[in-house]
Amino acid sequence: MSVNLCPGEGGQTKRKAIGLLSGGLDSFIAHALIKRQGLEVVALYFLSPFWKRNPLVLQGANDLGIPVREIFLGEEYLSLIAKPKYGYGKNLNPCIDCKILMLKKAKEVMEAEGASLVFTGEVLGQRPKSQLSWSLRVIEKESGLDGRLLRPLSAQHLPPTIPEQEGWINRDQLLALSGRSRKAQLALAEQLGIKNFSSPAGGCLLTDAHFSYKTKDLIDHQQLSLDNVILLRWGRHFRLTPEFKLIVGRNQKENQEILSLLRPGDFLFLPQNGKGPVALGRGAISETEARLSAQIVARYSRFPEEKARIEVKVYPKEDKKLLEVKPLKDEDLEKWRI
Repeated sequence: MSVNLCPGEGGQTKRKAIGLLSGGLDSFIAHALIKRQGLEVVALYFLSPFWKRNPLVLQGANDLGIPVREIFLGEEYLSLIAKPKYGYGKNLNPCIDCKILMLKKAKEVMEAEGASLVFTGEVLGQRPKSQLSWSLRVIEKESGLDGRLLRPLSAQHLPPTIPEQEGWINRDQLLALSGRSRKAQLALAEQLGIKNFSSPAGGCLLTDAHFSYKTKDLIDHQQLSLDNVILLRWGRHFRLTPEFKLIVGRNQKENQEILSLLRPGDFLFLPQNGKGPVALGRGAISETEARLSAQIVARYSRFPEEKARIEVKVYPKEDKKLLEVKPLKDEDLEKWRI
């Protein structure tokens, strides 16, 4: 497949377009196509606690000469995850609701900037739920971008948008891609000079079954917060009571990350007579949960003696308590693991 690389003709005033940039090949192609039609392009890169930062976003955008603005989706994204209007994907990924939220934010930027359209790198039929004809239409309608949402890679399969109807977007220079094949995109990448892009696997942690299970535990116990979600990325997680969780580091890096996420009132468990992990306890705790937590920490520690001595303190207070415990057996450990 080839495209005419000459910019499309337009009026004297240079129009502005707002694009969603993920760092994947499709989104870079979309940005390249719109820029080559003579529009001023601003890319929006969305972040949340559930998405891995993509280092190729800024690099690829710089290659195309496109400025990038980062937008963090926080508490409102958590509300969306807890009860998405259009449900989940295979795991806890609310793909349709997620795209609607991002496009609502993009619409706000479009209006503030006096831009004329929003565009994405979506391809008709590429994803099993969020990129079917009906879902693309739902996303456009729910985002409030009726007629102003352009999908350049599949535009010729979709109804013309207002920019196309008014003639300042050349529909002939848009594409007719569909399905999951990547051959056409890879050929276009070479033609358009796009070299830095990420694989199509994506970086959403909510597509991971284990991470989704841990997130669902927070939802079920009404503990879904930014602090708790960020903590899900690190350590082994144990639910000891509906009110109390324990997170045990796996290695030195995780120990450091867990320590950096301590907040006032958290419990800190530290081995004293051997080598072992840092553990963070969060929530209401009794003597029973304190001893059980110490036993779990002891299980992942190495001690020269029969019993482990685990120091417990409430962050950031200096008061300490020493618990002597035997390591919890593996068969008992699993009943608490998330």
